Amino acid sequence: MTNTHGPAGRWRSVGTRGAVAAATVVLAGIVPGADVALGDQRTSTELTYTCAFPAGPHPVKVGIGARFPARTATGTAIRPTDVTTSVTLPDAAVAELTRLRAATTRASTRLTTEVAQNGATAQALWQGAAPSVPLTPAGGVVLRATGEVPTVTANSAGALTLTAAGLTLDFRPVTTEGGTTDPATLSVPCALAPGAKGLLATVPVGPAASPAAPAPSTLATGPGNGGGHGPAESAPTVVAPPAQSAKPAATAPECRGDTTQPLALSAYATGYADVTKMSGASLIPVFCAQVVQGPNRLKRIEVRPGVFELHLLQSSTGRLDYRGRAQTPPGPATFLTFGFMPTTATMTLEQTGPMAIDSDLNNTAGHGETYIRIPLVLRVSDVKVNGTPLDVGPNCRTSAPLYSADPDPAHDTKDHMVLLGVLKKGTDTVWRGYSLSRGGPLDGSVTIPPFSGCGVGEDLSPLFTASVSGPANTVKQNQGAPCASGIPDDPAKLCTADKQPTTVPPPLR
Repeated sequence: MTNTHGPAGRWRSVGTRGAVAAATVVLAGIVPGADVALGDQRTSTELTYTCAFPAGPHPVKVGIGARFPARTATGTAIRPTDVTTSVTLPDAAVAELTRLRAATTRASTRLTTEVAQNGATAQALWQGAAPSVPLTPAGGVVLRATGEVPTVTANSAGALTLTAAGLTLDFRPVTTEGGTTDPATLSVPCALAPGAKGLLATVPVGPAASPAAPAPSTLATGPGNGGGHGPAESAPTVVAPPAQSAKPAATAPECRGDTTQPLALSAYATGYADVTKMSGASLIPVFCAQVVQGPNRLKRIEVRPGVFELHLLQSSTGRLDYRGRAQTPPGPATFLTFGFMPTTATMTLEQTGPMAIDSDLNNTAGHGETYIRIPLVLRVSDVKVNGTPLDVGPNCRTSAPLYSADPDPAHDTKDHMVLLGVLKKGTDTVWRGYSLSRGGPLDGSVTIPPFSGCGVGEDLSPLFTASVSGPANTVKQNQGAPCASGIPDDPAKLCTADKQPTTVPPPLR
C-alpha cells in the first residue's frame, strides 16, 4: 500500500495495471487531495494550565496547534484543521493515575475557545481524543488529542481572534490486566495559569464580494458550543461538527492489525441494534474488525458533452476479532418478555462466514456506496427474568444468521446481514459519510430468525423467538478511522506503536 491521499480513503491499493492504472492517473488530477481545503496559517501555542487532580492541583503543559486561513471574507466559514492538543502530565499527576492500578490511559480533551470580533464574542468547544499511552514512572507522559472542531463564521469585517480558555481532561485508565480501574474514568478541570496569554490565532476578515447569506439561527447557544454573548447580528457564528450523540465505550478490546499483509487494516466499530419487539435498542459494544483491502479496479468511464464520470470498484474481505474469535465482545441487553417481564441477558454476535466489503466510488460525481455483507448468529447467555437467573444452557442462539433483503438479487440468499455506508461530496467540496478507509456511519435492517438450543431440561427457545425474533430491526453502526497496519509508516497517526487503531468511535442512534 501507499499512503496516497484521496477523498474515499487514505490509502490506495498497489499493483493496479493497464486501464486501471491510467484511470488512477486521471483520477489524481481531478480529485482533491484532502477532505477540506487547508488554510495557509499554521499556529502553535504553548500554555501552562493548573489542573485540579483529586490529590491537589498540578501544573500541566499544553500545546495547541491548528491551521487557519491567512484571511477570509464575511459570511465565509473558518474551518480550523490539523487541530492537536498535546498534554504533558507531570510525574505527580501520573502517580495519581498509577495509584488507581492503571498501566495505560486513554484521554479526551475539552477545550473552550473564546471567539471575538469587534467587541462581540462567542464560545466554541474543541473536543479531541488521545490514544492509549503507557504511564511511565518518570519522564512525563504526553497525550496527543485530535478531532474535528466547530466552524466559525464572521458576520462583519474586522480582525477575528480565537483564544484558549478553560480545559477539561477526561481520563480512561486501564490496568495491566486490561480491566478498568476504580473509578473507571477521571474528569479533571484545568484553568490557565495566571498571566498566561491564550491567543491561538488572528484571522483578518474583509467585506464579502457579494451579500452573504443569512447566518444560521442556531447561534452557539447549545451546551456543546457555549453561548453567544454579543449582539446576535454581529457576533461570530459557531457551528459544531456533526454530532456524536453518545459517549465512547469505556474500554476497547485489543485490535492488533496484521503487519505481514500490505493491504491490511484494523478498525474499531460500535453501534446500536433497535429490536422491534423490545421497543428499544441494544448497544453493540466496541468491537474489532480486521480487513484486507482488494485492489481498485475500473468499473466504467462515462464521457459525454459536459460530463466526465469515473467509477472505481474495490472488493475487500474482513473478520471480527475478539480474543482470537470471530465475534463481538459479549454485551448486556434488556428487553421485556411478553411485553411486561423485565429480562436481562448477555448477547454476542458470532461471525459464521466471510465478511465481504464492496465499494463503488464515483469521485467525479461526488458519490460513493459501500455494502458490507456479513453472516452473524446471535447468541444469548446469562439470562435473568425479573432478577431471577434462567438457565438457558451454552447453546442458546438464533437457528440461522440474521439476514437483510439484499439489494443485489444475486446476493439475496437470506443468510447474511447487509450494511450500507454512503459517501457524498457537498457543495463546499467536503466529503462526508462512510468509506472503508475513513470510517463513518453504516445502516441496515435485519430479520432475526427463530431461536434454538435454549434451555436445560425444558425448551425455552419459543420464549426467545416470541420476544425477540422477527423482521424490520434496524442497525446503525459507526466505524472509526482504521489503522493501516500493513504499512510501516503512519503519517496520519491512526495506529499505536503496536499497530492498533487510535480511533474509538462513539455509538450513534
